[in-house]
Amino acid sequence: MPTCRTEQEANARLEVLADLAGRLLAAGQIVLGLPLLEQAAAREGRALHDVRLAIEQLCKGEARARPSGEITFAEFAELVVSGRLAEQYPLHVKALRRPEPYRHKLNHVLEVLGPIPLPRLTLDHADRAISMLPAHLEASSRQGIAKFIHRILALATYPARIIANNPLPRGWIPKADDNKAKGSLYPDEDRRLMAAVDIPLSYRIYYGFLIREGMRADEAGRLEPSDLDLDRGAVVLDENKTDDPRAWALSPDVVRALRAYFAICPPKERVFIGPNGPLPGRSGAKNFRNHLRRAGIDRPELFETTQSRLNIRLHDTRATFITIKLANGRTETWISDRTGHKSSRQIHNYKRAARKVAELGLGDFAPLDEAIPELNGKSGPVGGSASTSAGLEERSPSPSYDASLVRALPDRAPSAVDDDAGQPTGGNATATGAALGPRWAKPATRPAADRLKASEIIEVSSDPAASPQESWRDS
Repeated sequence: MPTCRTEQEANARLEVLADLAGRLLAAGQIVLGLPLLEQAAAREGRALHDVRLAIEQLCKGEARARPSGEITFAEFAELVVSGRLAEQYPLHVKALRRPEPYRHKLNHVLEVLGPIPLPRLTLDHADRAISMLPAHLEASSRQGIAKFIHRILALATYPARIIANNPLPRGWIPKADDNKAKGSLYPDEDRRLMAAVDIPLSYRIYYGFLIREGMRADEAGRLEPSDLDLDRGAVVLDENKTDDPRAWALSPDVVRALRAYFAICPPKERVFIGPNGPLPGRSGAKNFRNHLRRAGIDRPELFETTQSRLNIRLHDTRATFITIKLANGRTETWISDRTGHKSSRQIHNYKRAARKVAELGLGDFAPLDEAIPELNGKSGPVGGSASTSAGLEERSPSPSYDASLVRALPDRAPSAVDDDAGQPTGGNATATGAALGPRWAKPATRPAADRLKASEIIEVSSDPAASPQESWRDS
């Protein structure tokens, strides 16, 4: 018996098995219960408890045993995603902090792999599942799906011990070419975004925090007021992607900005709350791009997706932070304390872009409390729809239902934006509807005489960046 390390443990397990076998014989269920006895011999702890419970239910006629190994890929995957496998084997399996992306991955392969019993699942099945993935998926998305399939089968091998060996050989996971160019903002573009008062304040303080502190978008979205010590100017991040708790001193301007923001919008369960709940929400990347356009930022490479380039994503605020801080002389240690990067190589990838920024003399980010007009007393209504910033041309709402489908003149940017994670709005649209919430602000309605003149729309076409088939990894 593999779980027994001494003769005494083996004898104790034999007594348990003899007792279980006696119950099955007395209930006339020994044939159906034999696979359960085999599992009881090979398991321990919570897993053994579950087997004993199944035998008791079988003896009482409350359940019917299935042949050993009949559990399917879909059933076992659900154990993994739901966290029930982690409950059974807490020393070997960690519960998924965000199961939704993993369910999304599985949805692509369950039609092929789902009904197959794990002992009969072969390399051919897995190859077929990968070959049938939608053509629009990027190589990195395909790699992520393959990694999760491999992980599920590895867990079925151990600690679950449902199969003897993982049928997927080493090297099966496809490689992903990660050499595509990615976008980041320049300091002057950040200033324009922060000054765009027709974008809700809750979004701008969130973007400004990400850009100046280098935190992951979802990490910032999970921040609670208790994670911030504004009296001392510190933040503590215990739960994060890499399970490596970290803490650091916030930039003084960020501390001042958060104090001013909390005076306007007192914090509740989360620090950064948008109209539909904690940011970034389901449409974080799309909202970010639309807000950039709305602020008059129209640099082409930020919005292009080609064979060699990705359009800017919310995750690229980290690239913006690293690039600008390296260009302004910050050390790798100072940066990694905030970003959580574990190797110098990860930060080294940004040094070429940082050298360009330094050579161009683009400077550092403006202090956040000064860059956002509502926080320094230089603005009217909070999050109002006044002109976005000094020197920017007036812009009108796009007639299109979605700003991402509109291409405007080079010196103009469409102002329609999906502020509410699914509800497109135009320049004044946010002024109507629900009353002002406690955690965000919407623009006030302007008199008709002050409304902006319509800008010329020269082309309406589909934007690859806003395609309905956009990968969940885009955020």
